[in-house]
Parts: sequence; structure tokens; C-alpha cells
Amino acid sequence: MAAAATVAVLGGGLIAVRNVGTQPPVALPPEPVGKVDVPAATPTAAPTLASTEPTAQASPSSTVTSTFPPLQDVPEVCDLLPESLTSRLAPLSVSEPGVSKDGYGAKRKDCGWNQKGYNMKGGYNESRSINVKVNVFPDHESALDDADFMWDSMRDQSGQTEAAPLSTKYGEIKQISDLGDEAYAIYSQHTVRRTAMAWILLIRGNATIDIHFHGTDNKGREILSDKNSRPVSEEKLLQGAEEIARETLKGLTG
Repeated sequence: MAAAATVAVLGGGLIAVRNVGTQPPVALPPEPVGKVDVPAATPTAAPTLASTEPTAQASPSSTVTSTFPPLQDVPEVCDLLPESLTSRLAPLSVSEPGVSKDGYGAKRKDCGWNQKGYNMKGGYNESRSINVKVNVFPDHESALDDADFMWDSMRDQSGQTEAAPLSTKYGEIKQISDLGDEAYAIYSQHTVRRTAMAWILLIRGNATIDIHFHGTDNKGREILSDKNSRPVSEEKLLQGAEEIARETLKGLTG
């Protein structure tokens, strides 16, 4: 299990952060109490998100082997998603390389697709954004260790509701089948700002792929969310995040 990490809430969602030195300051939740026991057995594969059931006791694979060939370097993440996908899931968005830096035993790059302008429908500005981060480790075992750390964050928050000032409600952790070697997802919603996010963390060979898909409808020509905003549903955001993950994997394999 990896050490020295921080868990932060951003835009109504959970983000586990190792490379905290490259991120702006954010509100931090209290440290988790105790340690989640991880079963040694490999979890049973679940169907895709369209029909999956909550996986309350999700656990990483006990094996440290992978059928995927290792990546030698981190690709340009902004090139991994086609415009046909980003313009549909995040209308009016423009890709911008992130600020991730190599560290903690991995090469890292990320990209964000952020909305530029108003996407008005039915009196609401439908705000959507995507962030994808790819981390390449020396081997599969190191990548699995990193993924396990991130999945622990999902397990800790699964089905929980954080009181103010965090004010965040989490869905149940879910396993996604046929997505890299192993993948888990969770939905979160900020109960005050009314924002929502789907988070998927998957492992593929010696790489981990971290995906966040934000979706909120702001009443009127508003960029910032407030009590009048409508968070996008869990089903829609998780389905969108899974589609983003599958396209990212296609981009990695050429």
C-alpha cells in the first residue's frame, strides 16, 4: 500500500492525490480511521456500468501479472480523445494540457477539456468538463500498488455522506469489466454547490489512468454552480466516464 498521500474534494468529487506539490490548495477531509482490509482473492468481474451492481467490497487483483504490453513513455494525453467524443460529452470544451509532473516513481501527464462559453438548454447552462491523467510506472506491480491506493479512497467514501464544510454525498463503488486489467468507479455530489462528478481509476499493464467527468446544469447564464444548479445524474456521468475510459485505452494502443 502506498504511503504519504492526500485525499481532496474538488467540484463535489473525491480526488486522491499523491503529487500534491503540483496542485492548488484544496480543502482536505479528515484522515480515514483505520485501514481497509483487502481480500486476497481477485474480485469477480461485474458487467459494464449500464447494468453493474454496487461493489461494496471491491479489492485489487492478487496477481502482479498483466497481459498488456508495458508503455515506455507517457503519451500526449490531449491527443487520446477524439473531438467527436469530447464535443458530445463536454460541448464547447477546449483541451488544455495539465500541470502534472513526473514523480513518486512514475512518468505523468494529464489533459483537461474545459467548457468555453454558455451551453444553454431549457434555461440552464449545461456545464461539462473532462480530465484524464496517465501515469506510467516501471512495472505492473508498481502500477497496481498505486491503483490500490486510489481504490482505497473510493472504498473509504463509498456510500458515505460528508457533513459541512465538505458537504459531499458519495454513491457506491462499482467495478467495471473489460476495462484494462481492473477498474473501479464512484459518483459524488456536492450537496451545497449542487455539482456532480464521476471518477474512474483503472490499471492497464504498467500504467494507471485517472478519469474525472464533471456535470452540472446551472440555472440561467451562470458559470459557477449554486443551490439552484442541477447535478447530472449518477447513471449519465458514470456512462460518460466509462466511454471516456474506453476511448483513452484505444488511444493508448494506437
